[in-house]
Amino acid sequence: MLISPRFLLITLICLVSPCLLITSVFSEGLPVSEHADIVLMNGTVYTVQYGTDWPDTPQEAIAIHGRTILAVDSNNGIEPYIGPETQVHDLKGKMVLPGFIDTHIHLGAAAQIMAGVDLLPCTSPSEIQSTIRDYAEKNKDIPVIRGFGWNYFLFNESGPHKEMLDQVISDKPVILTSFDGHATWVNSRALEIAGITGSTPEPTGGKIERDSDGNPTGVLREMAASNLVTNKVPPLTIAQRKEMLEKILPRAAEAGITTADDAAVSPEIISAFADLEDEGKLPVRVFGEIVALPELGVEEIPLMEAERSIFYPGYPAIEEGYSYIDDLPGLLDGESQYNVTLSTIPDYSDDEGLFRIQTGKLFLDGVVEGHTGYLIEPYADEPSTYGTINWDVNKFQDMIEALDSLGFQIDIHAIGDGAVRMCLDAYQNAQEKNGIRDSRHKISHIQLIDPSDVHRIHELGIIAALQPNWFYYDENFEHVSLPYLGEERAHRMYSLKTILDSGAMVAFGTDYPVGTDYLTYNPLDGIRTAVTRLPLPPDSPITEPYHPEELIDLKTAIEAYTYWGAYTNFMENSTGTLEKGKLADIVVLDKDLFSMPLTDINKARVAATYLEGKKVYADADFSADTAKN
Repeated sequence: MLISPRFLLITLICLVSPCLLITSVFSEGLPVSEHADIVLMNGTVYTVQYGTDWPDTPQEAIAIHGRTILAVDSNNGIEPYIGPETQVHDLKGKMVLPGFIDTHIHLGAAAQIMAGVDLLPCTSPSEIQSTIRDYAEKNKDIPVIRGFGWNYFLFNESGPHKEMLDQVISDKPVILTSFDGHATWVNSRALEIAGITGSTPEPTGGKIERDSDGNPTGVLREMAASNLVTNKVPPLTIAQRKEMLEKILPRAAEAGITTADDAAVSPEIISAFADLEDEGKLPVRVFGEIVALPELGVEEIPLMEAERSIFYPGYPAIEEGYSYIDDLPGLLDGESQYNVTLSTIPDYSDDEGLFRIQTGKLFLDGVVEGHTGYLIEPYADEPSTYGTINWDVNKFQDMIEALDSLGFQIDIHAIGDGAVRMCLDAYQNAQEKNGIRDSRHKISHIQLIDPSDVHRIHELGIIAALQPNWFYYDENFEHVSLPYLGEERAHRMYSLKTILDSGAMVAFGTDYPVGTDYLTYNPLDGIRTAVTRLPLPPDSPITEPYHPEELIDLKTAIEAYTYWGAYTNFMENSTGTLEKGKLADIVVLDKDLFSMPLTDINKARVAATYLEGKKVYADADFSADTAKN
């Protein structure tokens, strides 16, 4: 018996309301089936066809029929597709691109954060205290005070402390996540509920910060330690998560994002996304990545496999009675009872589902600012510290090998050069044991990579999933990167062009709501930083580009946010470029990026976003220009 799907995939019906009438020409010569539902005319349409000089050959118009692109051509070439029911939009020169694809974002985490207090604007510990106090006064009935966004450098060497929070709230748990998502600051009540004391052992893959007497300070580093508290307090309900997602997802559509890889989905978030899809409320296609926990290791795979079989059409489901644990020796020896053949990757062009799971996510190390990013050489300011590895090395290799043998795509969080090397070693081991297939595994972030390892990304066919909105000088560079890493390493972080020049595949994302001093989910911010390496905050006094030899050109940056995003998700035959027969995932910008100063790229605004032919966002001007013939 096969595991049955949790829900029926919905069919998208593209409905567009008629507005003002404009003059247009339509042809009665074509069959009705070839008349477009929507035509965008008088624009600057860039197809982003990889391997071509697409910036030099823009078209003027695009025709959409149902979920797909009918034609991309000149105005004259598109006119025959205009029928009596076609809705025509005069773009008035606006730029048209394939919809942006964010290959690393945390929509589910953002939903949880929106249910708490925003600490990102806070510039001192006292401001954090007053912000929490005000929030608690306005939300007296909630059982847990949650918050997000505190920064490490706001504190002295002793760091945040539970007593700072106890002074504000002592009768209910306070749980505050750092701006990078890799540390949690809690009060004494939260520690009490979790049973964390001076005698509590360190969790695998995490760290409980302690004072000189061995007592917990209230700071828990990495997911394994944070979960000691978060698993003991009342969680947000699925309904609450859905409510927050319904606020966040339209913002993604407004930014021109048509596909998002949610790089860490929990069972609750999976349920929330599935419900929203059932209700037809997803304005963005979402690929969920299931987090593999170090404390469970391979024992978690049956759950991961079950979720994938439900949300990833095309993979075979597990037969009832199959035991992954019993089969593990065979899997690791390449003689599994459960053989998944992936010589042909499922084609999504005929699949109308908008929420899918195909990826296992592992957090291998932490972050530099927490001294938990794993380095080859020790930290400059703490010579006895190399950082933290969340996984036992052997269990990590076994997990990668096993997931690969089962046909999972794998995404690994790796910040430090030591962690990146471990990823490459594990992927190489998996290829040697399982054989080479079209796996499209990812390494996310790659803040630091040893020069001797760069060529291996390309040689192993790994996708570097990078966040260009991080690539500039900010306060964290001066307060954290420079003193923690030292001059040489700090000035070779984010080696974007070096990685590209090695032949490696690079896809972009934002990691929202994780970020720098300028939190963003706007792809145009990342594109601007990739081509300028200048700070995003408009009031920044810094005029010097960071690591300018790592600048890339605008064409390459756009491809990393479109074509290579589609490739990462096995969708390059369905989206990522504007071509006949592909899904009509389209973003319309009010300005042509190729006609703007590079420093102004993120001043362009999204006028409209189409997902599979359905208009999921439009500004007022764009809506007013739409007409029905």
